[in-house]
Amino acid sequence: MGRSASTSRVRVSAILAVRDPGPDLARSLRDIRGTLGRADELIVVDDGSVDGTAAVLRAAARRNRRMSVLSVPVSGGVAAARNLGLTRARGEVVWFVDWDDRWDRRIVERLYQGRVDSGAPVVSCGADLQDSRGRRRELLGTVRRPTLLTGGEIGVAILDGRLRGYLWNKLFAREVLGDAPFPMRRTRSDFAGSAELMARLSTAYLLPDILFHHVQRPGSLTTVRHPSLATLRQSLQIGERVAHLARTHPDRPASPAAVEAALRQFRYREWHLAVAGTAMRAPLDPRTRQDWLRVALEGARLRDVVPLLRHDVELAARVAALTTSGSHYPAVYRSYVAVRSGARRASGRDRRP
Repeated sequence: MGRSASTSRVRVSAILAVRDPGPDLARSLRDIRGTLGRADELIVVDDGSVDGTAAVLRAAARRNRRMSVLSVPVSGGVAAARNLGLTRARGEVVWFVDWDDRWDRRIVERLYQGRVDSGAPVVSCGADLQDSRGRRRELLGTVRRPTLLTGGEIGVAILDGRLRGYLWNKLFAREVLGDAPFPMRRTRSDFAGSAELMARLSTAYLLPDILFHHVQRPGSLTTVRHPSLATLRQSLQIGERVAHLARTHPDRPASPAAVEAALRQFRYREWHLAVAGTAMRAPLDPRTRQDWLRVALEGARLRDVVPLLRHDVELAARVAALTTSGSHYPAVYRSYVAVRSGARRASGRDRRP
């Protein structure tokens, strides 16, 4: 993709999509500006806000010449907003950030240095899921040391969870994203738009540092918008296509055994447990909830726990709970979470890094 002289002067384009973010938006804009360098730009897409966001953004843009604002009168959803932001992105690389999360102020510098060191078109760091008080709930893809993935190894890492489909802990080379990578979905558009894209690349670089903290707040999209069964099935199909890309990658195909092991992890994490988890959290009537749990149990086998143990102990424990408890899984899982949280509090592992 050709680059003009003006485009080459911008290093990182940060894209922020917002809709009625409330009074914390001003703080988030300050945090983003404090994270970006002098050669970086911030593009904010106001996706039909009606809470006074426009005035906050206009005031911020007047103070920051490297910030631009795109306003959409009627909300089209976060995928459309991100695609719109990309139309203005002039940077060498793109960072998609969410206003209500937390991150290490060094994240952009560390990720960009990883790109310089590796030459990879996608660079990712570790992330975790936190509650609103900063307590860690889950790790969201980590490695023990800097890792350069090549060929089919990328698809394997997507499937086994080292390279999750989240956007906010990554820098993407602008040219690999194309014009509108994110499909118009209410949920999981980030995974749908990035997984196969990354699996086709020649290289990807993973950093071990946990530099991004995805915050699960009451009322946030991750707590009030639940994926449909159709969306979860589409995610499963994407995972199967990623597995095919890993097996047949033209640069360096992954071994069939490695792909199958990773695909097993993906199926349980992103299908069986995702369906069961949605059944617990979504506002479903009792009969529909039981229907969802029956779907979650279809094809789930206790004997799969042993091979899962070799790769992910916590995933194996959750699968064991699902396959042995059946329709009682919600109560069993809540008990498991309570015990796990108590153990983490006792050890100090759930504190904010």
